[in-house]
Amino acid sequence: MISELFSTFLQLSVFSLIPFLFYLIRFRKRTGFFQWIGFKKANKKSLILAAGLSVLGLSTLVLPVFLGSSFAEVLHNPKSVTGALKQLTFGSSLVTSIILIAVFKTALAEEILFRGFLAKRLISWLGFRWGNFTQALLFGVLHTALFLTITSNILWLISIFIIPFAVAYLIGYINEKKAEGSILPGWLAHGLGNLMTYWVIYFS
Repeated sequence: MISELFSTFLQLSVFSLIPFLFYLIRFRKRTGFFQWIGFKKANKKSLILAAGLSVLGLSTLVLPVFLGSSFAEVLHNPKSVTGALKQLTFGSSLVTSIILIAVFKTALAEEILFRGFLAKRLISWLGFRWGNFTQALLFGVLHTALFLTITSNILWLISIFIIPFAVAYLIGYINEKKAEGSILPGWLAHGLGNLMTYWVIYFS
């Protein structure tokens, strides 16, 4: 438990360091850091859209697990996050670990780096369409690369690129077009989607 807490803190720190250094060099005199990355209040409509997106993302990721054994094998592999969690005995330690990993270690850290930093910078340079597309592309590539050490199944690798890419693009759209630049809807969609996915895989 202590090691997972430390690991979560470390990942959050690392994923926040690049945006923070960039902010210190170029933007610290214009606004506060949290405002700059979009860590601010979001409207109700954007949060509802984000919650709906998390359910959609869950269904597209988890459904193949019940349709083909090869997909289930990947997500049950101990090298994957879901596979590692599946090895744990159900109890308070598991519940705490899932919350830490799903909501903070992955969702919050990735939203700060990808939507709070990369998406906003790319959109300011390339415009919304291409900037948001590029951050989503990078997000999909990262997730695909993480699974290359687990599987060479081309259908799985295509899926694990397309789903994060599509979700990242939609999160970028909701954040920037519906929430006035807040990353809280993205954090909600990402964290809630992770939580539901981890529990479904654990009990599957």
